[in-house]
Amino acid sequence: MAPKSYDSPSIYDWGQCTTQTFLNGSNQKGYAGYDGDIKENDLIELIVNSEISNIKLINHRSTKRYQIPIDASKSPFPWKLSVNLVNMNDRVRIVR
Repeated sequence: MAPKSYDSPSIYDWGQCTTQTFLNGSNQKGYAGYDGDIKENDLIELIVNSEISNIKLINHRSTKRYQIPIDASKSPFPWKLSVNLVNMNDRVRIVR
């Protein structure tokens, strides 16, 4: 993995409080209308769908939804989940 996970050529993610959206490690600011509207205590749902090669982010406070298609040729299986927690008391709960 690259020193910064978002620098990896196979990374797909959204940034918090910025419009940064990374596709294949490339910053595509505001991709698909992403506005970075994530605030403290928000409940964020991340859905990883390997059958149709995409990830979906749902913000339950704002009801905003975003989706990123994943190029399986650049991000082959097995996929790895990388979560950057930067604030004190940030937490993740994985629900199956």
